[in-house]
Amino acid sequence: MLLLVYTLINAPDVGWGTTRTIVLLATAVALLAAFAVNELRSRNPLMPLSIFRVKGLAAADATWLIGIAGFFAMFFFLTLYMQEVLGFSPIQAGAAYLPVTFCLAIASGVSSQLFARIGTRPVIVGGALLSAAGIYFLSRIPVDGSYVPDVLPGLVMMAVGFGAVFVGVTTAANAGVPADKAGLAAGLLSTSQQLGMALGLAILSAVATARTQNVLAAHSARPEALTAGYQRALLVCSLFVLVAALIASRTPNARTAAAPVVAPAQAATESA
Repeated sequence: MLLLVYTLINAPDVGWGTTRTIVLLATAVALLAAFAVNELRSRNPLMPLSIFRVKGLAAADATWLIGIAGFFAMFFFLTLYMQEVLGFSPIQAGAAYLPVTFCLAIASGVSSQLFARIGTRPVIVGGALLSAAGIYFLSRIPVDGSYVPDVLPGLVMMAVGFGAVFVGVTTAANAGVPADKAGLAAGLLSTSQQLGMALGLAILSAVATARTQNVLAAHSARPEALTAGYQRALLVCSLFVLVAALIASRTPNARTAAAPVVAPAQAATESA
């Protein structure tokens, strides 16, 4: 995965069709396949693939991997927009995410109370759709924008949905998992999050850079070019979260109490 992320980050500079990029991507795939084969043959595998027989586990992990790719990259590009285009200081940009932390806490608490009534699937799908709509709103940020009308509404929508998605996915990924494999299930969810962050940022950075360079080549001003790149990246972020909603719609509907979680607010704080 390290080789894959490295290749994706450098591909815009060296070219997607170059021998180097193709060879590195093929090597990354081969290493991943070798890992899977090794796990199947080992008597004491690091990651027993049999755990994916637990109904809904793979779908929950895939939902989180793709969803976090959009969520995490959104924080990155929105922060750049506020500092590079709107002229926010680092402290101002960080303070701009305080409403996100508040909304995440409220949404997480409310969502956890809904699982016993309607199950995890409606909560995850609804939260992801709301987040996708909020990020799509943010993808329309203008060059001459300001925080309250152009940023805050999208952030609030995204945060409320994000809280629901996180608690829902965490619960769904652990529902039905045997007690002796609970640690492995939690580790897989954490790995999905880390991979989603790395791959999402690598892919979307390439998207934003390509768009910005094309606009600069047309002799546009730097703020306009940067904003165009951020808009394109945020649009793809919303599509990632929308795909996560589609995957979540195929997960089993677990009706259970939510596990205690604190990560959404922590993740938002770290990202800011």
